[in-house]
Amino acid sequence: MVSVLWSLTQPDDTGWNHIRETLLAEYLINTASLMLQVGGYTLVLGVGTAWLTAATRFPGSRVFSWALMLPMAAPAYIVAYVYTDLLSFSGPVQTLLREGLNL
Repeated sequence: MVSVLWSLTQPDDTGWNHIRETLLAEYLINTASLMLQVGGYTLVLGVGTAWLTAATRFPGSRVFSWALMLPMAAPAYIVAYVYTDLLSFSGPVQTLLREGLNL
C-alpha cells in the first residue's frame, strides 16, 4: 500500500499520471462511498439482529444466536465461490427462476 501511494508521487510514470489525472478522484469517492454503505448496512443489520436475539425470546432465537456468528467463521473467498455457484446461470437459483417463470 505504501509503495503504491509512494509511486503516485513519482513524475516519470505516464500510466500513474493518467490514472491520477483522470480516474483517481472517482475511484477514491466510489471506494469511500462503498465503505460507508457497507459499514452502515452492517451496523444496522448487525446491531439489530444482535439486539433481537439478546433482548427477546422468540421461536428459534437460540438458533439465531449461533447462526448469526457463522459468517465470521467462513473465509470470504469460500463464501464468494458459494454465492457465485448459487447465482450463476446454471446454478439452482437461476434454474428455479427460469422454471418458475417458464422462460
